[in-house]
Amino acid sequence: LSDGQVTYDDGSPQTVDQYARDVASFLMWASEPHLEDRKQLGFMVIIFLLIFSALIYLTKRSVYACK
Repeated sequence: LSDGQVTYDDGSPQTVDQYARDVASFLMWASEPHLEDRKQLGFMVIIFLLIFSALIYLTKRSVYACK
């Protein structure tokens, strides 16, 4: 590889360092094909746990309220 072999539409620098970063980013993306799905599922799980925790807390307050 040498500088200037690839042209980028967005004007990114055409250096060997940039090419190496691009290849590393692509390999990271290719090695984790379901990463975005897992991130979305994790976000939904966190939302569920927050709602569930709030419901459990409200139920606890209701059950153990001073009579």
